Amino acid sequence: ISLKPAKFMEEMKYDMAGSAVVVGLMKSFALRKAKINAVGVVGLVENMPGGNAQRYEKDTILKQLLHSGEFNEYLEGYWNGVRHQSNILAMFNDLEVDIKNTFSTNLSFIRSVNTTEYSRNLKDDYELFWPIHEYCLSVIKPKTIICNGADARNFFMKQMKIFPSTYEESFLKRLYRGNRMKCIAAKGTLMVNGEELNIRLLSTFHLSKWPYEDYQENILWLRSRIRQDEELGWKL
Repeated sequence: ISLKPAKFMEEMKYDMAGSAVVVGLMKSFALRKAKINAVGVVGLVENMPGGNAQRYEKDTILKQLLHSGEFNEYLEGYWNGVRHQSNILAMFNDLEVDIKNTFSTNLSFIRSVNTTEYSRNLKDDYELFWPIHEYCLSVIKPKTIICNGADARNFFMKQMKIFPSTYEESFLKRLYRGNRMKCIAAKGTLMVNGEELNIRLLSTFHLSKWPYEDYQENILWLRSRIRQDEELGWKL
């Protein structure tokens, strides 16, 4: 809807000029692979009539910001089915990793109620959003990356230089669409913003498919790889 008379309509573009400059600058940094730490902040709002209009629905920007400091998707979110959420919690418990102290994200940054509603090209989106992940990884400098599913695993294996002698597989007993699924453990290096990180990569078959019991033996195998590395001085 138009909130301004026609006489001042051309000035509407100024409302977003500052944010456009910030977004353009951040994109330029990413494309140039600039070796700087830069954080861009933009004000994004839904155009609603009235100076005091607000909307407190599930996925509004305001609600995400209000909960960003204390809301944990794994512990408190609901992902259109408890199985995936509970399986992730069980995995972290078996790996003996504190989920509250774990940096977690989604390679695509796009939420949908279910996968059938995701109409974009997932692999293209991984590449599109990689500069954001690259910046986060350059700040956090993780020693371990845990991938939930083959898409994330394959993406990171493409980004990393894997040491062949460290690559191990453990196949799940249950078949998925007639195929054998696997967990993997490997080590290698990952370049983020010009810095080389030593990374341990752990991966499991996507945790949304089956009851946790069908994954547990292989998750415990991943835990045994972690313990083995700890004995050699590699800390999670």
